Amino acid sequence: SRCCLAAVAAALLQPVAAEGEFKVKFEVANLDGGSTGSFTVLVHPDWAPVGAQRFSELVKQNFFSDIRFFRVISGFMAQFGIAGDPAAAAKWKNANIKDDPSKETNARGRVTFATAGPGTRTTQMFINFKDNSFLDTQGFPPFGEIVEGMEVVDTLYKGYGEGFPQGAGPDQGKVQSGGNAYLNRDFPKLSYIVKAELVSGQAPDLPAAQQKFEARPAVETKPMSEGSASSTSTFLLLGLVVFVVGGFAFWMMRGSKATNGRTSDFEARDLEGEELTSLGSAAPGQRKRPGQGIPE
Repeated sequence: SRCCLAAVAAALLQPVAAEGEFKVKFEVANLDGGSTGSFTVLVHPDWAPVGAQRFSELVKQNFFSDIRFFRVISGFMAQFGIAGDPAAAAKWKNANIKDDPSKETNARGRVTFATAGPGTRTTQMFINFKDNSFLDTQGFPPFGEIVEGMEVVDTLYKGYGEGFPQGAGPDQGKVQSGGNAYLNRDFPKLSYIVKAELVSGQAPDLPAAQQKFEARPAVETKPMSEGSASSTSTFLLLGLVVFVVGGFAFWMMRGSKATNGRTSDFEARDLEGEELTSLGSAAPGQRKRPGQGIPE
């Protein structure tokens, strides 16, 4: 019948899982308008093996049940991955994993761990709403992609926008310490995960030495939007320019004072002016170029 043919055609159009790949289905609630739905993530261990293994570990431990999409920015991404129970959040807070090299791009529908710098990935991750390829060189390698239900992801509640302090959304520190009690009280419209379960395949385990990274103090973990990243880069560049110009002006003032003082001495001793030239030309070669800071 036509219905059977349509079902077969739809199945054929779905990506075929390669060896080692696995699928996880997320059931979500409190979508924009109060509805429910689901989406499925196809994980590619060859894209980011360490990230894929951590994701599998979280699924097996039922980590994702009843956690909120606490940072959902229209036209950018949806971030989640802090446990609703503060005790569980504390357990994972410093459980950092090693970095994966970037092999794939942050295209629409791809899933990526959030990070605050090298070696800081733990449990937070995000789904790209659009092509965010500018993140590819910033330490955000995707490990999977939405293969079913991206239209559900598009209806995650976005009304709170960016998190505190840049926006009116949740404070990540309070999410860690207060959990769902804090979010339910102050941000009741947030969409949340009912459960996540493995529906096909099995992630390969990695040797323990490749999974873990040394513990580091927890910091706010999030990808920056292209505009925010650009603004930060501009701010740092302006700061560097001010530093260089200010340092040069300070050196010139000191050089001028030193030269004036020596000129009077030289005049008193009736010395030749070329000594002033050699004095003045020696100082610049002794200055060190200012270093360029790396934004967090």
